[in-house]
Amino acid sequence: MPALAEVSNGRANLHLHTIFSDGELEPAQVVEAHVAAGFNAIALTDHDTLAGIDALGGLEGRPLRVIAGVELSIEDEPRRGLVDAHLLGYGFAVGDRRLRRRLHEASEAREAQKVETVRRLAAAGFKVTWDDVRVRARGNVGKPHIVAAIEAAEPGVVREELYAAMGPGGAAHVPRTKEMSLDEGVDLIATAGGVTVLAHPGVYRHVPDLEVLFRTCAVAGVLGLEVTYPQAPDDPYGPKSVALMERFAKVAASYGWVATGGDDFHGPQVTPLIRLAGWTATPATCVDELLARRS
Repeated sequence: MPALAEVSNGRANLHLHTIFSDGELEPAQVVEAHVAAGFNAIALTDHDTLAGIDALGGLEGRPLRVIAGVELSIEDEPRRGLVDAHLLGYGFAVGDRRLRRRLHEASEAREAQKVETVRRLAAAGFKVTWDDVRVRARGNVGKPHIVAAIEAAEPGVVREELYAAMGPGGAAHVPRTKEMSLDEGVDLIATAGGVTVLAHPGVYRHVPDLEVLFRTCAVAGVLGLEVTYPQAPDDPYGPKSVALMERFAKVAASYGWVATGGDDFHGPQVTPLIRLAGWTATPATCVDELLARRS
């Protein structure tokens, strides 16, 4: 099977993080790198915040197309296939008051959750304090900030074990209060004039039947699936990811969804296998196709 190919009709990267969530770069640095690499369109999709977009001073007047984006963490509902699921919102009005108010609440819930996560990790014997973690984050605290703090205090700690401890079923996994349901997330973005996409289906290893998740999203009004994505984290540009992308392209077609994509770049420390502005698989044409679905 061939490795990841480059599209020939313009490239897009619709899944990117900045220092305002758990990324490592300023929003302007992310934009500039994609301009230099010849991209046609990108979206900043920080977790539960629009602070990265605000830091840019708006979306217009740039050498490439920047569309509004955000990544929402969705409430667990295992019977509906929802376990640690993420929803991407695109093309909404960034000034929508209801959206911003709800994102503020989600950010506060995220902070409280991470405080408890750190407490549980410390109780389990890891050398970490909340102050060590908080100082590393300019915006919303994410798991990478916690991992970085522990790695600084305990060189040689196994990163994968830390993420497993914080993930579903792990000793330090903490559900957030005021969780956002899938239906609320879809409605929130749609009411603000945008569309929603199910993020990175290849990473939901805790979901026993992805078809249940896909049906749930279709009924809720999700309009896209993140197909071109490093679905195999240990093989982001190779055959494993290609095979999964081919599978999910068929899923998107079967539900009439727009097939979108992005590389989920965070930074060289957080996602060392992902190259900045190196994603070549997502055609820029998907942006217009996606935004045309807005009601």
